[in-house]
Amino acid sequence: MIENKYKDFNIYTFDRKYINLAQLIIDKKYSIVSKLKDTPRNFVAIIEIENQKYVLKEPRNEYRIPQRQLFSFFKDGEALASLKNINKLIYNYNFKEFVEIFLAANKRKNGFIVDSFILMEFVDGEIKNDSHHKDIAINLMKSIHSKHIYHGDFNPSNFIFDKKNDIKILDTKGDSFWFGNYRAHYDMITMWYDSYDDMIYPYPKNFFYYLAFIFKILKRNSLLQKIKFYKKKLRDRGWKI
Repeated sequence: MIENKYKDFNIYTFDRKYINLAQLIIDKKYSIVSKLKDTPRNFVAIIEIENQKYVLKEPRNEYRIPQRQLFSFFKDGEALASLKNINKLIYNYNFKEFVEIFLAANKRKNGFIVDSFILMEFVDGEIKNDSHHKDIAINLMKSIHSKHIYHGDFNPSNFIFDKKNDIKILDTKGDSFWFGNYRAHYDMITMWYDSYDDMIYPYPKNFFYYLAFIFKILKRNSLLQKIKFYKKKLRDRGWKI
């Protein structure tokens, strides 16, 4: 991996040609084609640099939520971890379905991350919510789980089909799991519980399945949802909770 320093930002990439792109982004020398998300938690936009489209993402929660910023002192951070993990999955495990991450950058103050972004490939495609395309995503996810990798937000909106009808995976850090298959079950339960009522469950229902199911139910508890909603509103107002 190549590392470069520019205007207080640490730039990371596996290909030197992307360093200039990172510098242009830091200098705001790009045009926004379309904003996909602009919230206190995340900024995601299709941008254009020298007639080439990319997707720019700023994961803001990392320096908005105190406990996550505290952990950033000891960890790579979301941007750098995503760059490492996704490139490993594409080039070591040959999962070409992942949207490629070209570079990551972060700024640290006293060791804590205070700003970061990643630059990804732009895929011209669409989300397909029918059972056939959901099943394609499920079968792909089973292959990824077999390498002890999980998605973390396994739902149809994070899978896009390009003009050739090839699937592409979005919005994941590609983290690993090793103790049991709790994470694999949680992925599948998320798809089934949130988006695919008539899904045929693909795994045997073991202890980790029931544990994941209980946590999924608890997360949907109305009282916990209200607490989460008010915490989010307070964070959006600047409260450090």
